[in-house]
Formats: sequence, structure tokens, C-alpha cells
Amino acid sequence: MSMPLQATIETVAAAVPGSFEEAYRDYAKVAARWANRLGGNTVDPEDVVQEVFLVVDRRLASFRGDASFTSWLFEITRKVVANHRRRQRWRFWLSGSREEVANTPSDLRDPLAELERRQASAIFYESLETLPEKYRTVLVLFEIEGLSTQAIADLCHLKLATVRVQLHRARDLFLDRYQRLTKKGKS
Repeated sequence: MSMPLQATIETVAAAVPGSFEEAYRDYAKVAARWANRLGGNTVDPEDVVQEVFLVVDRRLASFRGDASFTSWLFEITRKVVANHRRRQRWRFWLSGSREEVANTPSDLRDPLAELERRQASAIFYESLETLPEKYRTVLVLFEIEGLSTQAIADLCHLKLATVRVQLHRARDLFLDRYQRLTKKGKS
């Protein structure tokens, strides 16, 4: 076996945790960051991480290594976040109370700055929330996580061209929705 190939195999083998504790120690912060960025303000990252690692605990022994461990963990995290977001939307619409979001107490001293920050954040997340899941995921990974299109392709098991097309469409949809909501807020 040639040296570069051997080094690649050792790197991949080293990336797969040997136990649940090791997986949690090495990847909980990564999963929390993904949860926070993919879920926005609609999910609690701690709840998502807890649920993700319940799944990891159940399935770690059956992890075959067909994909990298991070790709496998990302897929679990993405699905858990999508489920949390789906449940949260149902709770939100069934409760009939949208005022709860606007009445969250603040620790900031300047109420006007806090109001503007909250409004901008609400418009941003509402724009992001309306994107189809595949576009939302690619946009978050590229623009917020700072991953390259190749890294996104590897992580999501997509072709590079597919990621680029989805990213282009996601940006167009997001900007269109963001601009509409911004204009709506000013009128």
C-alpha cells in the first residue's frame, strides 16, 4: 500500500470514535453549532444535541463507515433539527399566539437598538424559514458555517454541481423573501 493511501486510511479511521463517550466529547459542540445554525431561533440547540446523541448511542455500533463519521452525524443532526422545526411550527400555529416571540424580555440597556436587532433577526429567520429544506441547509452551511461547496457536497452526499445550483437558487429565494419582508415591515 502506498504511503499517501495509508495516511488517508489512518486519518479516516482516526476520525471514527471508538465509543459513545468519545463521540460525544469530540462532536457535541459541532452538533450544537449545526443545530443552532440550521434551526435558527426556532430550536434549542441543547435539546437537539441531546436527541442527536440518543440516536448516535442507539446506532453507533451499526455505523458501517460507508461515509465519514461527520457526514453521518450531520445527517442525524439535520433530521433532528427538521423534526424540531416541524413540531415547533405546529405548536406555534396551533397556539395562535405570535405575541410570545415579540414579548421575550431583554437584558440590553437600549430598547430601540434591541427592538431593531430583534426585527432584523425576525425578518432574517422568517426569510430563512420559508426556504425549502434542501436550499436552507445548503445556504446555512455555506453562508453561516463557512463551508466550501466541496465540503457541503461531501457532507450531504451530493454532487458538487448540485450544491452549486442549490446554493444559487437558495440565495435568490432568500434575497427575494428578505426584500419582500423588509419592504412589508417599512410600509
